[in-house]
Amino acid sequence: MTETERNRPRTLAEALRTWDDAALGQLLQRRPDLAMPIPADTSQLAARATTNASAARAINRLDEFGVDLLESLSALPEPVDLAALAAGVAQPVEVVQPRVAELLELALVWGTEDDLRPIRAVHELLGPTPAGLGPVTTRHFGDLDKLIDEAGPDARAVLDKLTWGPPTGTVEKAERPVTIASARTPVERLLARGLVVPKDANTVVLPRQIGLHLRGGRVMASTRPVPPPLDGKQVSAAIADRAAAGAALDLVRQVDRALEQLGIEPPPVLRTGGIGVRELRSLAGKIGAEEQTTAAVLEIAYAAGLVAAVEVGTSELWLPTSSYDDWLELDLAHRWGQLVMAWYTGLRAIGLIGRRDTGGATAAARERLINALAPDLERLLAPEVRTLTLQALAEAGAGTASAKESVVTWVAWHRPRRGGQFRDDLVEWTITEAALLGLTGLGALAAHAQPLLALEPTADDLAAAIRPLVPEPVSEVLLQADLTAVAPGPLVRTVQDDLSAMADVESHGGAGVYRFSESSVRRAFDLGRTADQLHKWLAEHSRTPVPQPLTYLIDDVARRHGVLRLGTASTYLRCDDEDVLTHLLSSNLPGVRFRRLAPTVVVSPSPPDMVLSRLREAGLAPLAETFDGVVHVTGAATRRGDTPRRRTSRDFVDSALDLTDDQVKAVIEKVRAGDRVAAERPAEALIEATAPAETIGVLANAAEAHARTWISYVDHNGNASERIVEPVRVADGWLTAYDEGADQPRTYALHRISTARPVS
Repeated sequence: MTETERNRPRTLAEALRTWDDAALGQLLQRRPDLAMPIPADTSQLAARATTNASAARAINRLDEFGVDLLESLSALPEPVDLAALAAGVAQPVEVVQPRVAELLELALVWGTEDDLRPIRAVHELLGPTPAGLGPVTTRHFGDLDKLIDEAGPDARAVLDKLTWGPPTGTVEKAERPVTIASARTPVERLLARGLVVPKDANTVVLPRQIGLHLRGGRVMASTRPVPPPLDGKQVSAAIADRAAAGAALDLVRQVDRALEQLGIEPPPVLRTGGIGVRELRSLAGKIGAEEQTTAAVLEIAYAAGLVAAVEVGTSELWLPTSSYDDWLELDLAHRWGQLVMAWYTGLRAIGLIGRRDTGGATAAARERLINALAPDLERLLAPEVRTLTLQALAEAGAGTASAKESVVTWVAWHRPRRGGQFRDDLVEWTITEAALLGLTGLGALAAHAQPLLALEPTADDLAAAIRPLVPEPVSEVLLQADLTAVAPGPLVRTVQDDLSAMADVESHGGAGVYRFSESSVRRAFDLGRTADQLHKWLAEHSRTPVPQPLTYLIDDVARRHGVLRLGTASTYLRCDDEDVLTHLLSSNLPGVRFRRLAPTVVVSPSPPDMVLSRLREAGLAPLAETFDGVVHVTGAATRRGDTPRRRTSRDFVDSALDLTDDQVKAVIEKVRAGDRVAAERPAEALIEATAPAETIGVLANAAEAHARTWISYVDHNGNASERIVEPVRVADGWLTAYDEGADQPRTYALHRISTARPVS
């Protein structure tokens, strides 16, 4: 054995011990789950890195070529050198080398370039047939080409079908042992020579050695070391940006109108959560949008915290939140920025709305349609796919509208093991939602969407990017003789509210159009405005003279408004004796008020049962009657509590959190300290624990000599750990000592120290 072979690491743990702090820090940054909780030493770090759960997280973030390299390493007989791996994927060594270095940095592969070994979890996660190759057989073959030729051309045809996978085939059950002399069919000739092996009575499988030989040493039929090209058409970047900005402003208006409508007519929350299809269709008609668009608008507002399910009395309704009022105080750019960030970082897959719940627990649940605002729309994959989709659109370049199919293929190359068809659906939904949000225009990524591609995007960054394309709010409109008002830009909020109270919105865009009608003017009067107030407002906010037809319309509606009056009354009392009612009006019954409508009729806003009770307490003898005058006899009321509504929700938590530089440094220091403790552990410490008196004696002597001491300590939570300390004082049941790397002494309960040994 050469010196190089003796120094070569034999395990992943040994390999990790040779890494410097920078390499370990990069591993922890790319696989942060390895640091939670902090490993005691490198052995524990390596053990955690080789678990299936941790390895799966790392593999699922590899692109297609990275997965192909892992499959090839798993399929080729160990040890695998760089040249053999490059031949296996049919790529030059200089293309494969940097990607292998990446796999080594991720600790999915360990060793050197002439001895590459995937960790055990890679073999288990990629399955028993990596790259479509069968299992390894222990049989030794001589001249394989000669054996294949002896089997005959028809047998070779069978091998050709199994070569590129799947490596299994179905055959008729053999009624006798097969030998070379007795073999009659092509499969029997292959079985007799060991070129295929039986898996069960009706299945044969092509051994891996034979498959690799037939493939000519190649593992993969084809590989793509770089992403596929993004096909598309060229558009004007400037026009695309303006179109995207227009869509962004439309989104803000749609959210505003939808939530304003929810505040007026809040829909109920369904028993299973979400908003009903009928209510969604009604809301879509009132804000002038399609149902799917309205659902997306509500979902974006929900993600931004602008709408929530609120308990109102005994029912639960969808209502705007207080955050909606704060959102209205922002300028248009910041309002848009908040909506985009909520969508971009949110977990809700909006495209699932209106589809069947394929993930339901029962057949009935899988048949029901998923509603907007339902609790089961969250998917962990959604934010990752959104990021990749926008990166693909940015990769295509400014002014390039990438074809949807090419974006789907591009994202699939980057995450081949994530999501499958659902991943592809998410890409298409993201493209549609990006257009609604104003991140794309004419199919091309807008310049003001670029901040999303930064490491830590914020709503302020987005607002600053789109602000040059957002017109300044105006406070004046152009009144026209056809009873319309044209807003030459986005209106100041108070002006928009006042105008919306007296006119209906006809169209949105850079110049909104509002139409006055008899019903819209009547609505303004219903809200408490007077004719003089409307005339004054129009004169102050119109750049043009107020048209005479509009003045006539307001005055005409004002003359007829309020002729018929109605009010609210919960109870009425009628009595043929006017004096009884007169005496009743002058009395002060507690909690009850009356108003006289006619000599023999009074009304009260209090409920009938309260009025009935108060009248009887006052010594009167009232008799209750129904709406049509029939005497109503009441019995004892039975009161019951409301049945609590059971709702389920899913808690999505991603354990792989980003680590700060300080956290990475702390983990590395802990691991290094654990390695030093393990390296200096006394051999006798592994045999048995010391007696308490002996432990105290060892620690006392070490305190006198200021000598480093190895201790095994159990904390108050029952967690055992090993430490190397420098004792300072042993007294009153406590050890005071400096821990390695600490500036201040620590105290340890002596009864929790099971073993103590001096370190030479």
